Formats: sequence, C-alpha cells, structure tokens
Amino acid sequence: MRDTSLETPRSATRVAATKASPARALVLATISFTLCFAAWGLIGGLASIFTGLYELTASQTALLVAVPVLLGSVARLPMGMLTDQFGGRVVFTALLAFSSIAAFVVPMTSSYSLLLVAAFLIGMAGSSFAVGAAFVSRWTPAAKQGTALGVYGLGTMGQSLAVFAGPVVASRLGWEAVFRGTGALLLAWAFVYVALAKNPVQAVRRASVAEMMAVLRRAPKAWLLGAFYFLTFGGFVAFSIYLPTLLRAEFNLTPADAGFRAAGFVIAATLMRPVGGWLADRIGGAQVLSWVFGGVTLFSLLLTWPTMVPFTVGALSCALLLGLGNGAVFKLVPEHFPKDTGTVTGLVGALGGLGGFFPPLLLGAFRDRLGVIWPGFILLAALAFALRVANERVFRPRDVEWTRALPMPARQALERVRAGAWAVLIMASLAAAIVVGSRNLQNFDAALVGYTFATLFAAFGISYRYAMWLHRPPTRMYWRRGWQAFFSRRSVGRNTLSLGRRAFVDFAANAYIFKRGRLRGLAHWLIMWGCVLAAAITFPLVWGWIHFETVPGDLHTYRTFVFGIATQDFPVDSIVAFVIFHGLVWSSFLVIAGVMLAFRRRMIDHGAVTVQQFGQDILPLLLLFAISVTGLMLTASYTWMRGYAYDFLAILHAATVIVTLLWLPFGKLFHVFQRPAQLGVAFYKDAGAHDRQALCRRCGRPYASAAMVRDLTVVEQELGFQYELPNGGHYQDICPACRRALFGLAQGALWRQYLNTERFSEARGKQEAG
Repeated sequence: MRDTSLETPRSATRVAATKASPARALVLATISFTLCFAAWGLIGGLASIFTGLYELTASQTALLVAVPVLLGSVARLPMGMLTDQFGGRVVFTALLAFSSIAAFVVPMTSSYSLLLVAAFLIGMAGSSFAVGAAFVSRWTPAAKQGTALGVYGLGTMGQSLAVFAGPVVASRLGWEAVFRGTGALLLAWAFVYVALAKNPVQAVRRASVAEMMAVLRRAPKAWLLGAFYFLTFGGFVAFSIYLPTLLRAEFNLTPADAGFRAAGFVIAATLMRPVGGWLADRIGGAQVLSWVFGGVTLFSLLLTWPTMVPFTVGALSCALLLGLGNGAVFKLVPEHFPKDTGTVTGLVGALGGLGGFFPPLLLGAFRDRLGVIWPGFILLAALAFALRVANERVFRPRDVEWTRALPMPARQALERVRAGAWAVLIMASLAAAIVVGSRNLQNFDAALVGYTFATLFAAFGISYRYAMWLHRPPTRMYWRRGWQAFFSRRSVGRNTLSLGRRAFVDFAANAYIFKRGRLRGLAHWLIMWGCVLAAAITFPLVWGWIHFETVPGDLHTYRTFVFGIATQDFPVDSIVAFVIFHGLVWSSFLVIAGVMLAFRRRMIDHGAVTVQQFGQDILPLLLLFAISVTGLMLTASYTWMRGYAYDFLAILHAATVIVTLLWLPFGKLFHVFQRPAQLGVAFYKDAGAHDRQALCRRCGRPYASAAMVRDLTVVEQELGFQYELPNGGHYQDICPACRRALFGLAQGALWRQYLNTERFSEARGKQEAG
C-alpha cells in the first residue's frame, strides 16, 4: 500500500486536483466551445439582415455565410498542432480573446467587402473544436473518450443559440448589440478559463511541426476520417448556417419561423452527438458510422422533394444521423492516433469545417443558375454511399473483430442495439414513404390513423425480430452462404431462373405444404393468398398510396390515383368496379375457408391435437377468422341492412385488425416473413452438392459437402460448443452412420465397465464373507 504520510500538502492538493480535473476540464472546454461556436454562427444567423442591408444576391449571401466557415476550418489544423505543442489552456485562452476582438470588429464595417473581412476573422472561433477536442481527449481514458467527446460536442448548441436568439435580440436591440455583447462575453470567459483550466500531466507533446506533418503524410486513415467528418460535421454546419436562408427562399417562411426550424435541426443533431459517442464506446465507431452513412444516403433523397413535410422528415432524420456520426468519428481519432490526437483532430476538424463551406456555395449556385437545389442533395446521397463503402473496407473489420472478443452478455446487448437500429430505420423509412406516397398526407384518411400506427409498430417489431433472428450464428451462416452461392460467377444466371421457379412452386403454389397432405396444403394455400390479397388492397389504401375519386362532371365514373397520379377511369356499375371494391370480400372468403380446414385438421388429427398450443396454433386462426368475419359483416351492413350497427362493427373490425398487427411480430405468423429466407438454404445445398465432398475420418466415405462441414464447425464454436476430438480433428469430421456406431460402441463400453464393476464387487463381497 502506498504511504501518504510523507506527502507534502502541496503534492496532496495536486493529486486531489488531478483526480477532479477530468470532469472540470470537460465542463470548461464545453462552455468555451459553446461560446466560440455561438460567435461563429452569428453571421449565418443574421444573414437575412445583411442581405437586406446590402441588397445581396443568393450567391453573395451564401458566400457571406460560408466565409467564417472557411477560416474556422482551415485554422483547425494549425490550432490542433499548437494544442499538441503548448496544451489546451494557453491556446484556448488566446482563441477566446481573439474571437472577442473579431466580434467587436463586425459592427464597425460599412460595406459588403469589409463585412466579408470581418466575417473571415470571426470564423477563427470555429477552430475551437480542434483545441477543445485535443484538450478533452488528453484528460479522458480511452474507454470513455467517445462519450466525453460527444458531451463536448454539445457545444455546437451555440450555433442554434446564434441562429435562434440572434435575430430576436437584433430586432429589439439592433444587430450591432448582438456582436458587441458576444465579444464582451467571450473576453470575460477567457479570464475565467485561464484561471480554472489546467493541462493534464505530460499532456504537452514537444514535437516539431515537421514531425506532426509527417504523421499526416504517412497516415491515410487520418484523411479518410477527415472525409467522414467532411460529411457529418460539414453537413451539420452547412445546414445550420444555410438552412434559414434555404427555408425562406424555398418555402417562403418568415425569418423567425425559419430560424426556429433551423434551431430545431441544430438541437436535434447536437443532442445526438453524445449518443453517438456513447454508442461508439460500446459497439465501435465504425459500426455507428456504417448506419449513419447508410441512413443519410436514404433520407437525403427526401430533401429533393419540394414540399415541407418530406423535406422536414428528411432534414430531421439527417440531423439525427449526422449528430450520431459526429460523435462516432472522434471516437476513432484517439483510438487510431493516441499520440497525435491534436494534430489529427485538427486535420479532421479542418476537413469537416470545409465540408460546411462548400455546400452553401453549391446550393446558392444551383439556385442562381438552374433555379433548383435538388442536385445538391443528390450529391450528398452519393457521397454518403461512397463513404459507407470506404468505412466497410477500412475501419469496420477491426470493430467486428473487437465485438467478437466481447463477453457473451456484451455481444447480446450489441445485437439488441443493432437490431433496434435496423427496426428504427425501417419504421422511419415506412413513415417517410407514407408521407411522400400520400402527397404530404393530402390523400391520407385520418380515420385510418389507428391502422397506420399499428402497421408502423408491426414494421418495427418484425424488423427487430428479423434482425435478431438473422444474427443467430446458424441463421447468419446460412444467410451469408446462400447469397454467396446465388451470386457465384458460374451459376448466377442459372440461379436466377431457379429462383423464379422455386418462388412459384414453393411459395405461390405451396408445394412444400401439399407434400405433407392435400387438405393441409389447401388450407395453407387459401389462408396465404387470402392474406396476401387483403394486404395488397388494405395497406396502400390505409397509407394513402391509392385512392379513388369521382371524375369531375361525371358522378358515375371513378378515377384511380396511385401515389397521387391518375392512372385509370372505370364506371361505377362496371364489373371492374365490382371486383375492385369487393376485393376484401373475396379475400375474406379465402381466409375463412382456409381457417375452417385448419381447424378441422386440428380437431381430428391426433398428432396435431397433441402438440398444438393456444398461443401458437389456435390464436392466429381465431384472429384471422375474426378479421374476415367482421369485414364481411361491415359489407353486409352497408349493402343490405342500411348501415345497421355499422359504427359498432367498424370499431370491432378495427380492433381485431390492430390487435393482429400488434401481435404479428410475436406470434406464429412471424414465420411468414422468415420463409422467403429459406430460398438461400436451397441454393446453399445446391452449391454443396456440386462442391468437394467431405470424407469420413473413420470409414473414408463421402457424407456431406466439405463447405457445410466447415461452416457447421464454425457455428458450433461460435455457440460455445467444444466438439474437438482428443487426437485432433472435430466430431463433425465423422459421418452420421459412424457417429451412431461410435455411440453404440461407447454405450457398450460403459455397460461392460459397469458389469465388470458389479462382478468385482460381488466377488469381493463373497471373499470377505468367506
């Protein structure tokens, strides 16, 4: 045990201060970053005032907004190097003082040119990120750096403060007072920071500029991390500073409304930053970025839709994803560059800042030259997809190996997080598709909102369970090998034809069920096609993707709209109308007939009666029967009974449908979504039949494909089963016939040993008695 009796009061105080300093360093750095980022965002937040003051074009406004980003981005690299050299205390203090002076200079300008110069100088505040990130990472243990840097990233809320509060204060006190007040606040905090902040012990790395530049030359991963941050942080900054201008130009919003919406974007992205760091600490930064780039690829396409609701869904989704990405990137920086954190942070931060510099200019140019901005969002989706591919090849394999080495409880928690992320993404994609497909809910029937939320929940539950199912070692192996077999170069054409044949024979015709019995196959076929027909009719109607309207001036003709586009007209009293409007009736008849046959089997088949369970076998049939019967009762009510009890029947039918949708992810009907994946098993078996065969170690005969034996061995090891043989090899290297023979021999040996023991005991007993 360490003897502390000889420590001086000064050394004891130093030890106590050191123990308390990591939290204090994080708080001080976060507040400093918040103030600097607020100053950095003032030009963008008050851009509308300068546009009116100097009568600027869209390109001039975009340039004014982007100029602070330029210096704040370029300066991050040298500021990160300076932090590596001298520590964060002195560098951050100097930066706060300089940013204060720059804020005081802005109100002194009298022309657009001078304003650009002042905006350039105040952009120096944007380099604060590299200083604080290096400072915090030096104080924080490696296992917690993602979370700490994510919390530090909350300082980007200063941007939302500038965007939202800046115009409000400017309308009451004048825009000059905003800059002067910010400058005074920065100067005051500089004195507080230098008094309270301390550099960690041995935090200053006395390396030359040449040595730090050499790190960047020999580390391509640092540039790739910079490209990641170019998208995540650059996209965040670009939206933050240009979103108010874009919303006013595209959707004619008031400055206050546009600022409020932009502030919401910034807050959403900022709050997700510590979540991204927290997730990166637990599942790896590369795995988080894989989700981020994939999600941005999809949701940025919604930004091309020139209406408010899809644009809002896309923007907020991108905000959440970009915030996650910002937190994840800087988990990777100290992880891969622990000795050069400040330098690499400066490079990554510089490229991230440049990512915020170019998009406003690009969008302004698209608007001035083409009159549209959607090509910019197409480029965003393409860049996100390219970076996801790069991340999968460079960074993610290390995270995968790391997660495989985790204890089983940690891996199970990781699987739940991954499955939840998939479920959220699919549910959000479906919600976005509903909004877009119904033309911003214009064709959405509010009376069907209960069905819609039930389907969204079902989408989440089914996706979550499916992802968990696919991640099980046996299923994952079958899934991977099935796709590899399908896309093999020698047989991809033959496999495509085989896929169509199997889809028709095994699924459309239910041949695999008819092999078990004709009545059983017929029951399954009727239920399946009744449900498929009902789903094909119900879901597009509920989601507003398909609706019918009478043709203007002709009340006897209906017009079909698909995604808001008119497709076909047909008379109300035609056969086509009768078939279409009674489609759910036909599907109900199919389901009821199938349910009756299924119940008949479960009542007379002794084998089925013995093993059936209410929740797994009876309840699904009862729910399908209830949906079909209540649906038919609704039709009978409005067709022959003049709407008698229609309201009650409508509520009853809705309740049965909603309960079924909510129960769908948990019950037996989930196998409907599992069944198509088994097509891959067939391709896997076909590939194994033509592959090299494994020879039994005992009898030397072929018994299975070598690939299947090898995969089965890997899966058993992943599940924790140890079936290695004492003399080398594995239990799976022996054919089933020999296994049975060895099993019998082993039982015989044990029985013989038992008998010999009994005889020995009897003989010994007699000997002792005699």
